This record gives sequence, structure tokens and C-alpha cells, in this order.
Amino acid sequence: MTSKMAFLFACSMLFSTAYATTIYQWVDENGRTQISDTVPPRYKDVATKVDTSASRVSEKQRQEALERVAKEKELVESANRARADAAATKAADQSADPKSAPPVVDNKNADCEQLMRAYRESQECFAPFMRVEGGTREEAYKYCTPVADPSVKCGLPSQE
Repeated sequence: MTSKMAFLFACSMLFSTAYATTIYQWVDENGRTQISDTVPPRYKDVATKVDTSASRVSEKQRQEALERVAKEKELVESANRARADAAATKAADQSADPKSAPPVVDNKNADCEQLMRAYRESQECFAPFMRVEGGTREEAYKYCTPVADPSVKCGLPSQE
């Protein structure tokens, strides 16, 4: 479970009792079971209350969930920092040693294999800088060079 999901779960648990309401269940004219906090007038006589006590969360459970979220968030942030540090170190090493630097690709004359290799290397470089909520951190562009997906020009790579 990602930290974002855990956080949202914990928040929903925190506020679930604050907005507790009576839930009803009934079967409509099509034979479908309906569940809602409001009952249409024509089903008032057949609607039954749903017992929601099993979904209530104790204060202790709430606190434990918040603590787990905090720990998971710290683990994710720590892993992201480690990946960013590793990518920065790799980029610094590559700039110091021209032999290990990614190949410069001339898109006009390069064959598809070179283009695909450069694209994969670009993706690998950017990966540690990806945000959980989407997007890329700005610092990635200090270390990585974006390479366009060559599958438009070359087609999808063969699976051999």
C-alpha cells in the first residue's frame, strides 16, 4: 500500500464517525438491492436499517493507523532521497568519465537500436525523480536528458 493510499485510508477512518449517519437497505421494483442514507417515500415501509457498528473505529485504532501512515511516509521519502542521491552520484560519475556517458544520438542518422537504447537510458535516469502523485521533479533535468520514444519512428521493439 502506498503512503498516499494509507494516508487517505487513515483520514477516511478519522472522519467516518464524524459524519456517521443511518444507512438503509431495500429492494427496488427491479429486484435490485439499494443501500443509501435516504429512502425514497415509496420504500419507507420496506427499508431496513443497516448495522454499521462493525465499521466503527476506536480511538486506539485511529492512532495506530496514523502512526503507520507516518512511518510509511518516512520510508517512502527516505527511499526517494536515496534514489535521487544515487542518480545524482551516477550522473556526476558519468560527467567525470566520458567513456561511461550516455551516447549522443543523432536522430536523423541513428538506427532504431541506438534510439531505443538511448530512450531506455533516459527513462532509467528519470525514474528516481518521479513523484508518487505524478510528474517529474525539476532537478531530474540537471542530470538526465529527455529522449523521445522511438517507437513512433521505428515501431515497437521486437520481443526476442
